[in-house]
Parts: sequence; C-alpha cells; structure tokens
Amino acid sequence: RIKLDGVLDETAWDKAEVLRDFAVYWQDRKARSATTARLLWDDDYLYYSADMEDADLYATIKEHNGMLFNEDVFELFFKPAENKLAYYEFEVNPLGAEMELFLPSRGAGGYGRVAALTHIGMQSAVHLDGTLNNWDDVDKGWTVEGRIPWTGFKATGGRPKAGDKWRFALCRYDYSAKFDRTELSSTAPLTQPEFHRYEDYGELTFVGPEK
Repeated sequence: RIKLDGVLDETAWDKAEVLRDFAVYWQDRKARSATTARLLWDDDYLYYSADMEDADLYATIKEHNGMLFNEDVFELFFKPAENKLAYYEFEVNPLGAEMELFLPSRGAGGYGRVAALTHIGMQSAVHLDGTLNNWDDVDKGWTVEGRIPWTGFKATGGRPKAGDKWRFALCRYDYSAKFDRTELSSTAPLTQPEFHRYEDYGELTFVGPEK
C-alpha cells in the first residue's frame, strides 16, 4: 500500500515504468527542468508520482480547484475513450493544493464552467526541497505523490480492465525568475503549446499483475 507523504520510498514505485521524456515538443527541445514521473493502479485507485527539478519554487494558491496553472504545477490529463469527447484534468501545486476537473468536452466551457461542479476525491502529498516563493535563492525541486479513486471516473465507465488503453499526458507549468518565459513541458508530443490537445496525447496501457 502506498502511503501518501511525498516521499517515494515504497517498493511499488521501483516497479513502475519511469516517464522522463518531458519536453517542449512544439519547439523540439527538452525541458529546462527535469521531471521523473510514474503511474500505478490497483482495484481502488490510480496512483501517480513526480519528482521535479525546480530552481524557483512558486505557489500561493491554497484553495481546492483554484487556478493553479498560474503558478508552478504538475498536471495529469486522461481521455479514456477515443470515440467520446469527455476527458479529465488533475493538478497539484507545491503547496499541496489540488484541482480536479471532469470535462464533458473541450467545447463545454472549460475551467470556468466545471470547476465548481467536479468532486472526484483525489488525494496528494508534496515534499519541497527549497524555499517557497523566494526568487533570490536557488531551490532544488519538489515531489508530489497522489492517488485518484476510480469512482471519480464513473462518468466514463470507471475503473479500466487490464489491457485497456487510454490517452494521457503528464505536464508541467514551471514559473521561474531564472527563465525568460514560463516553461510548459509534457510527456505527450504536443504540436502546439496546448495541454488540452488530446489528439497528440500518448497511449497508456493498463497492465495487470505479474503471474
């Protein structure tokens, strides 16, 4: 069982596939700050973790479903069905504030319409290696560890079966006094700086337990 404390010391994480290819694909370059992410699942939850380099930790928003994307944030996008418009967006910032959205479609109204309506039940914990909101120093980074209950995906069929495939993207907004402009990066080979462009998402295959 994974304990959510922002410290990735459970042996389960060692067995998860490592996702390191965070890049600014529309500019054909690697991200300035490295990220190592992992995904796991069991009967009850989808688990995620990300260990992120970040030289300037920045976050002030504490409320649930606040506009976290205006500060440092780790994001997850999942689109369960190719032939349906619905998808999900999840975010966590260095303060541990969370955003969770069920988006019926890209044309439904986005954050402004669905933020107050979504209650999925994600839980997370963060660990910081640096000083928050001080742009004069040099921070090392931050780690997030979280889980999302399958009951929160009931609008699109709930928990997947082994062998099922979803579209997904793991993403970051990295705000830094060291950068000329905000760094957006993703595991998905996005052709535009638009995290909701699910046509470019990668494929996530749910693998069952080893026998």
